[in-house]
Amino acid sequence: MISINKLSIAFPQKNLFSNFNATVFPRDRIGLMGKNGCGKSTLLKAIAGIFKDYSGEINVSGKVLYMDQYRTFDASTPFEYYSQVADTPEKQRQVRSILKGLGFNEDDWNRNISTFSGGEKTRLQLGRLFIEEPDFLLLDEPTNFLDIESIEFLKSLLKSYKGGYIIISHDRDFLRSVCDKFWEINNERVWIFDMDFDRYHLERQRIMETQRRQVANIQKEIERLRTIIDRYKKWGREKFTKQAKSKEKMLEKMLEELENMPNLYLEEEEKKIGIPEPENTGYMVLEVKDVSWNNLLKNVSFTVYQKDKIAIVGPNGSGKTTLLKIITNQIPYSGSVNYGYKVNVAYVDQFVDQLDLENTVFDEIFDEMPDKPDYVIRAYAGRFGFKGEDVFKTIDSLSGGERQILALAKILLRKPNLLILDEPTNHMDLETVEALEDALKEYKGGIIIVSHDLELIRNVCNRFLSIKDGKIIEVDEPVFFAKQVKKEEKVKNIDFEEKKKLKNQLKSSKKKLEELEQREKEISSRIDEIDSQMSYLNDYVKLMNLTKEKQELEEEQLNILEEMENLKVKISELEKTVGE
Repeated sequence: MISINKLSIAFPQKNLFSNFNATVFPRDRIGLMGKNGCGKSTLLKAIAGIFKDYSGEINVSGKVLYMDQYRTFDASTPFEYYSQVADTPEKQRQVRSILKGLGFNEDDWNRNISTFSGGEKTRLQLGRLFIEEPDFLLLDEPTNFLDIESIEFLKSLLKSYKGGYIIISHDRDFLRSVCDKFWEINNERVWIFDMDFDRYHLERQRIMETQRRQVANIQKEIERLRTIIDRYKKWGREKFTKQAKSKEKMLEKMLEELENMPNLYLEEEEKKIGIPEPENTGYMVLEVKDVSWNNLLKNVSFTVYQKDKIAIVGPNGSGKTTLLKIITNQIPYSGSVNYGYKVNVAYVDQFVDQLDLENTVFDEIFDEMPDKPDYVIRAYAGRFGFKGEDVFKTIDSLSGGERQILALAKILLRKPNLLILDEPTNHMDLETVEALEDALKEYKGGIIIVSHDLELIRNVCNRFLSIKDGKIIEVDEPVFFAKQVKKEEKVKNIDFEEKKKLKNQLKSSKKKLEELEQREKEISSRIDEIDSQMSYLNDYVKLMNLTKEKQELEEEQLNILEEMENLKVKISELEKTVGE
């Protein structure tokens, strides 16, 4: 199907990879991995015959189709776009069924494609590929802009597809489902892993660990030789001087070996710089109540509690981004949005546009930590994928995904206690997605995130809110929407006196909850005061007294939070029982 022989691709300032050899069989299902800028898209374009400035040979047989990540079109409407390739009556019939199957109603068929969303454009291109009946597919970031339901649909299309494909994607759950072989461009070489996704990940870790051990052993031997040479020279006798010269020759060979070692996967080791810990909020962080907007959102209500990490999921066009804009007060709405005690919100999308295009990554991080030495700034940048000389890239040379994670890196240094992110993984490579995940897991504040990346939100979030038909419900799993069913609660048949009694309990419980919330706020405020006083005290007795008071307050706060949680469950059950 595809034969690659001694393929090398280089640009004036950068060598992408050299001497790549591979045979791709008709049913191969390959995931193409690597950092942004390593040459993944260029390799796909070379196989597709679009990019030709390479050395070596690429031989392709059969019908191979390529879909780029930028979703370009050579037609005005979906129907015109599909009709270009519907060259038989059978395919013309397919056009209508596929457009309907992809969720486009007949009103959409003659709409101008420029008015479609990113997810709709992706679905249009994917559908046309299958009408053309290719033998092999080359797909560059096919899940970008797709909602979870559309990704599940794409998974099923690819699993039933009779040909092979090479896919570039940052979505780990997607890759795990549809690929059984992986190519990775790393340190100017293309590595082949003929195995599933999880084994591939383990194998690359093993390679890195082996490389680290080899380097560590050589460095250890070099230090031992230097110590022996110094000792021989100090003794000064002729015999030991000869021994020193002999050892110096050995040392030169070892230094040369270390310098010429192939850098398999060994990348610059960053020192572990922690994510700054934000100031605590009160127990209630955000309350959204009866929010509606233009018939898209209808009486949406939910509450975010301290350190909640919440994913908002739903089909494209269901109102997820609109809800984030309402929460951050960017658009008018009906209903109420109230923040709790000491909540400091950061909406990451707003910060991306504030990056100075002429600055380097180092400059942008330095702006937030000017009192830190260079190595700390570089180590912190390394946590977010900017390793080695990457810290000196200018912002205008960064991809969309790199700008997104750089903005997040800056924001975290400002210590907000509530982060809001909208599809942060779009255009990120896998390594950057993993850096994002690590940062969000370590971050001690609250998170509200909209994302189609199932693995990311499962690993980061503790709650999932699903929007469907303008309503919002809490679900146990961010699964395929057709399978989400809201549990119906049965209202008990109770007599008037019993209902009156339960209503009194409900009123009493709500009053008690308000008292506890007020006390919890007072405790939080006092703990902050104590922290402030302890920072400049040098009186040991006063310091010990404050420490004891703080410990007692923290114990009381913990008990209050537990009691509040139990009360909320009781109130919820009472409300359902009495029908409120």
